[in-house]
Amino acid sequence: MNERFEKGMETMRQYVSEEELQQMVQHDALAHIAPDLRKLIVEYAYGDIYSRDGLDAKERALIVISTVVTQGAAPQTKTHIKRGLHAGLTKQQIVEALLQLTPYIGFPRVQNALVLADEVFQQMHT
Repeated sequence: MNERFEKGMETMRQYVSEEELQQMVQHDALAHIAPDLRKLIVEYAYGDIYSRDGLDAKERALIVISTVVTQGAAPQTKTHIKRGLHAGLTKQQIVEALLQLTPYIGFPRVQNALVLADEVFQQMHT
């Protein structure tokens, strides 16, 4: 493993449990078709971007949640809501961030995101 990958893995620990981190690395669902994708995500997204100064983990999590919601990316929305909770966001903060998106992306997308958030909250018993 290189230095960027290790830095990325360390940064990811702010967003996921050690158990989830190991599961992601060991059971990469896309490794058979795109074996470098996980490496790119860890090195670039977490090693280069998430590890920058200027924003804390909770602020970064809110930005990413908002971004994946605006893209309509349901699986990633659930993933990043879960990571936001792990980073220290509260259920209320996530719900308020989603409601804040309503005038910009519309009620249907926000409603869909709230359904996904509720699923994550129930799964995580928050």
